[in-house]
Amino acid sequence: MKTSRSIRRYLSSQAARPSGAFGRLLGRIWPMETAGVNRIAVELLEPAPGERICEIGFGPGRTLGLLAAVGAEVIGVEVSDTMMTIAARRNAKYIATGLISLYRGDGTTLPIADRSVDKVISVHNFYFWPDPSASLSDIHRTLRPGGRLVLTSLSTDQPLPTRFDPSIYRVPTLDHTLEWLRLVGFSNIGIERRPDHPSTVWLSATAT
Repeated sequence: MKTSRSIRRYLSSQAARPSGAFGRLLGRIWPMETAGVNRIAVELLEPAPGERICEIGFGPGRTLGLLAAVGAEVIGVEVSDTMMTIAARRNAKYIATGLISLYRGDGTTLPIADRSVDKVISVHNFYFWPDPSASLSDIHRTLRPGGRLVLTSLSTDQPLPTRFDPSIYRVPTLDHTLEWLRLVGFSNIGIERRPDHPSTVWLSATAT
């Protein structure tokens, strides 16, 4: 039992902050495993050429490339050095042209000026943030009025999978998340669910 708990904690900590050989393995698996969830999130975001977009917790960086490919200027924030390296390699051509800039951070305080981005996206990273409510407030600070946030989280309608350590996967209820969004100044909050991804919920909101 102790061994299984240790393994669960190790795997969960790697998901939160990938490192070393196992982190590099995740960097190869995740682009395929999360492609559908990321595609839906990007569709909801509706990126457009010339927009300034921030992604928090970009992992191996596939979504960064999708956003840059439409002509958006993309700012990526990621806590894992391993993922920073993988994402930089994957998106080298966009970094060289200045369309993508990468920064290290855990989403608490974004390296972005007030009201200077059009959109923010974060896919399956929200529940790893040290203080989600404070991070949502900082996201709102960076967004221009009318800017859009797209956030995905695990659905609490289903039990947390046993392979996830709840002390690391701190998944808030949907009601709590909606309350936080409203309190920090978001409106027009949309909730998206897909039958082919029953464990995921997509949220979209507008900065006021």
